[in-house]
Parts: sequence; structure tokens; C-alpha cells
Amino acid sequence: MHWLRNNSTWLSFIAVVIIPLLFIAFYLFTIAENRYVSTSTVVVKQIGDIGGSQTNGLGILLGVNNTSSEDAHFLKAYIQSPDLIYALDKQLNLRKAFAGNGGDPIFELSSNASKEDLVKYFNRRVTLTFDEKNSMLTVKTEGFTPQFALKLNQAILKLSESFINQISQRVARDQLVFAQTQLQEAASNLKQSRENLISYQNRNQMLDPQTTALATSRLVMQLQSQLADLQTQERTLLSYLNPEASQVVALHSQINAVQQQITQEQGKLTSPQGGTKLNRRSADFEELKAKVEFSTDLYKLALGSLEKARLEAVRKLKNVVIITSPQLAQDAYYPRKGYILLSSFLIFTIIFGIGQLVASIIREHRE
Repeated sequence: MHWLRNNSTWLSFIAVVIIPLLFIAFYLFTIAENRYVSTSTVVVKQIGDIGGSQTNGLGILLGVNNTSSEDAHFLKAYIQSPDLIYALDKQLNLRKAFAGNGGDPIFELSSNASKEDLVKYFNRRVTLTFDEKNSMLTVKTEGFTPQFALKLNQAILKLSESFINQISQRVARDQLVFAQTQLQEAASNLKQSRENLISYQNRNQMLDPQTTALATSRLVMQLQSQLADLQTQERTLLSYLNPEASQVVALHSQINAVQQQITQEQGKLTSPQGGTKLNRRSADFEELKAKVEFSTDLYKLALGSLEKARLEAVRKLKNVVIITSPQLAQDAYYPRKGYILLSSFLIFTIIFGIGQLVASIIREHRE
């Protein structure tokens, strides 16, 4: 009975471990096609970027974040997208290249694969690794020939650079359109504020109410000084002449005339009623003048932003910097035959051990 049990154990071991392992070894060494790997490392950098991301004032206004990390994430998503895969299929005929010799049913792409299958297969054969610390993206491409693996990597890098350039140029054009719109609005506001100021000056027939008010104030002060002198002279004459004396009467008339003129000039400056006095005109003029100055400052800022946006729109804002260029592989990296055989042996052995443990427990319960 013990001999039968040991014999049964060996047969089970052969059936569960040895035979599947032989099938896998036969597949790996006779059917499976070698796959070669080409690797490159890139980073997206903005021109003029020193020690980190740089975002200009217009970019902040538009909410554009120019970090290399985000650009690399965008690039990673683009490389895995159907847009890039379909473009590469037209350029390199991915279906034919991934189909290999047609004898490997596991690692080759089926000849009648759909577009969705092509995308899934491509993302299994192109591995992207992103280094968060250095914002570097590693692109690893597989091919059944070293030449195709290299071509695929180079084509991905070329399309990636075009993608980054298109994105940056599109943002720059959006910034340019925004700056042009802001300049047009600023120019229109400046023109309107100037027209309002000129219209006010023409309507009141006065170039600068403030200057006129200042001149009127000075005239009132001179008249008040003159009035004080005349009043002093009048008191002096009254000290030895009668009020009816011709000299006193003439001086008194002169004093009345000066007082009337003072009242008239002061009336031009201020009045509790009406909006035509110089103080009101001066305040209105100051408000219109401030609007002109403010519109002028906005126009200057908009003009500077437009010039900066125009310069950025005509140059390449970002570059895909190749840290490590793809190389032509000499040795096949996949399939990793030793690793697959060892892993399969361990898995089958574990399955065999579990099966023997379950069988032992069942036998013990029967006995």
C-alpha cells in the first residue's frame, strides 16, 4: 500500500509539475519568438527654464501651469493613446511588425486583430516609466527584431516632440489671441476716455478747470489785498475829512467796486447751487483725467503683454530633451526563459504540494 502511494505521488508530481514544465520549455525554446528591447529616457523642458518651472504673467492669467512633470504626464498619456498608435501604424505598419512570423500564438498579434486589440497589444509592448523626482520619462519598446524596436522608439520620440510643440504653440496662440483682445479693449477704453475729456473741455470752453480755478484764487487774493489797502486809505482820510468829501466818496466807490469784483470771482469758484462752478468742474475734470491716465496704463500693459505673447508664439516654447537615446539591441531580452521556467516550477510545485496536502487530509478522514 505504501509502495502504491509513493508511486501515485510520483505520477502526480510528473503530471502536475514535470509535464507542464516540459510543455513550457518546449514552447519557449522552439515556438516563442525572441523580443528585443530599445530604451530611451526623455524630459520635457521649457526654453529658458532655470531650476524649475517658469510661468509668465500671462500664463498665470490663463491658468497655464508649465511644470515639466505635468508635461511629461501629458506626453505619457499621448504615447498610450490611440492617436499615436494609429499614426505609428500608418508609418511603421505595426500590425505586420507585431505579427512576427505568425507561429507564436501567445506573444504575437493576431493577423485579424481589431483596432482595440492593436491598442491593447501596443501598450503591452511599449512600457513607460515616469520618475516623479526628476520628471524623466523612460520609453521601452519591444520588437521581434532589434531594428524594429529601435525604429519604434525613434518614431515615438519624434511624434512626441511634435505633440509637445503643437501643445505649446496652441497655448501660445491662445495667449496671443487673448492679448490682442485685451489690447483692443484697452485701446477702445483709452479712446473713449480721451473723447470724454475733450468733449468736457469743449463743452465748458476751458482747457483745464484746475488751472483756471488756481488763477481765479490768485486774483481773489490780489483783490482782497487791494481792498485792504483801500480800506486803510479810507480810514486815514476819514480821520481829517468829512464822509461827504469828494476824495472819501471816490475812495468808497472804489472799495465797493473791488468788493463786488471779489464776490463775483468767489462766485465762480464755489456756490451752494448748480454744477457749473470751478470747484465742481475741477472735480469732474480730475475724474476724467484719472480715467485717461488709468486707461493709458492699461493700454501700456496690454501692449507689453501682446509683444511678449507674439514673441512666444513664433518660437518653440518647449523641447523634448533626450537624456538617453535609443540603441540597437544585440541580445533578445524577452522571453526571459530562465525566469519563466523557474517561476513555473515553483508555481506547479506549490500546486502539487497543496494537492498532496488535501489528499492527505482526505485519507486521514477516511481512515
